[in-house]
Amino acid sequence: MNQVNARHEIIREWRSLPKELRQTDEQAAAFAMQIKDKYKFSSDNADRYQTVKDWLLHYLSITRGLERNAEGEGKMSGNEKSTDPGLSAAERKTLRGREAEEPIAEHERAQKAFHENRERLREERLRREAAAGPMLYPVPELPETPVNRRGVPTPIGKLSY
Repeated sequence: MNQVNARHEIIREWRSLPKELRQTDEQAAAFAMQIKDKYKFSSDNADRYQTVKDWLLHYLSITRGLERNAEGEGKMSGNEKSTDPGLSAAERKTLRGREAEEPIAEHERAQKAFHENRERLREERLRREAAAGPMLYPVPELPETPVNRRGVPTPIGKLSY
């Protein structure tokens, strides 16, 4: 079993426990000790217990962040991503909303700065033009005599060399 699938299964089992048995870091550590040998997966860390415990503690910190903010803004804390495989559908939805708000807000700030700068430059231009007075563009002079028409060119066969 690969590490991603093992993490999914372990988080799924963790979530199947009654809520009062999955509240603290100590409960997560005890669960990690029980389940570490149930799923065989390869890990950079030789200690499976530590890997599983880290997954559970990360999941706990995410759910605590959701619970803390549920009555307020409904946003998660930290740098979690909506692509994190250990998250539930509701948590992913919350994160996707937050991730979408950041670029939209940045775009709106950029648009506002652009429009403010454009208006500032427009006002400066209008002040300069008002100070300089009306600008009259010179009219090009027209020739007094009409343009001479050229005659019909000599046919090619009658050219002399």
